Amino acid sequence: MRSFPDALCSSDCRGRNLVYCTVHFEPCERHICEIEELLLQEALPFREKLQKVVNFLAEKFRITKCSFMIVNHDTLTLEVMAATTPAIVGCTRKLSDVSIATMALIDNTPFLVDGKKRSYFAPLENSSYSSEFSLSIPIRYLDRRLGVVNFTDTEDGQPLTCEQERRLVEIFEHLAPYFYAAQVGESCRVHIRKLEEKNEQLVRLDELKTDLTNFIVHDLKGPISTIIANLDMLSYEPLSPQQSEYLSIAIEDTYKMQRMVMNILDVLKLEESKIEMFREETDICRLAEREISSLRSAAARKNIDVVLEGESPPCFIDENLIGRTLSNLLLNALEHSPGGSRIMVTVRYDGAARETVVAVSDQGTGIPDELKDKVFDKFFQVRKEGRDQRKTTTGLGLTFCKIVVTAHGGSIRAEDSGEGGARFVFTLPEFLQP
Repeated sequence: MRSFPDALCSSDCRGRNLVYCTVHFEPCERHICEIEELLLQEALPFREKLQKVVNFLAEKFRITKCSFMIVNHDTLTLEVMAATTPAIVGCTRKLSDVSIATMALIDNTPFLVDGKKRSYFAPLENSSYSSEFSLSIPIRYLDRRLGVVNFTDTEDGQPLTCEQERRLVEIFEHLAPYFYAAQVGESCRVHIRKLEEKNEQLVRLDELKTDLTNFIVHDLKGPISTIIANLDMLSYEPLSPQQSEYLSIAIEDTYKMQRMVMNILDVLKLEESKIEMFREETDICRLAEREISSLRSAAARKNIDVVLEGESPPCFIDENLIGRTLSNLLLNALEHSPGGSRIMVTVRYDGAARETVVAVSDQGTGIPDELKDKVFDKFFQVRKEGRDQRKTTTGLGLTFCKIVVTAHGGSIRAEDSGEGGARFVFTLPEFLQP
């Protein structure tokens, strides 16, 4: 592209004869700085920034028709984001269309169109410009096609001069990084708004689920207590051995259901930090003996022996919460232990780590290595295929255990017992964690 002096233009580089005139151009650097200031206005949306740039260029270069088209890489279209003609803002064109704008974008070079070339692109070019001449300048940065800016219909009805073309091209070469930053920033803001809306929706759904769960669980507590009371009254009546066995099973399963309901309530409260812990010095071996005794009858029916070994180190814990943790681990072991097997509960003090280590081991089918961390997730299930198919429904029992132990500053894990089963180990630090 030929260049002309800033002050004089006798004819343009396309061979058209023009009247001698003197044209004074403002320095490109000034235009670039002013446009940069527009693009750096953080308070303005991207579309408003582009509209101000379009208006600025139209005024400075005395152009009546100017439009800014941005590439949408998701839909593979060009969209008019700003224009001196408001009616065409929002119009889109496929990148596969053979149009003036797409030709400039594909060739990555300014595309000048005269009357003959314009007729080739009809009817796609239906902008109804009065001039037959137009200039389309592609905007590209870091090998990324950003868009196209179109100029046509000058105020004096004459086509743009070579010097005007050169200046416009230079302006957009310098401003491409700013357009890129503005476009990426706007894209990020759009995605952030969408994520925020989705997050708000998920929060509302979670609150609804929590409220519904609380409502249902609270309503279950009353009927369960009534069932337990009536079953307990039946135990004082003379019953046959078979009736006593059936009644014992019903009472134990009702207590199990009650524990499940309490686990749901407590997990929700613990997650919302609505449960306060009341720590006191506790003999953890005696606490384990009490929980084991409450399950003696259930273990006896399966001919399972529950053994406690260890010492009684001092523990400053919430006796109720740790007791229920032990109960949940014992119930989990009972559920998945074969008849005639053994459950081992061990308690020891680790002097080096200054913590109490409690373990509950069974001789069941165990847990696969890849699932040992997941069994503490809410409502997670483990299924092991084979003749001795085992379906472990952790429900919220193990989730409750993890939350309680973590609240005490300890940790809990699942591992192999060494006898084919699973071992759950949790720790309780000697001192309160800061």
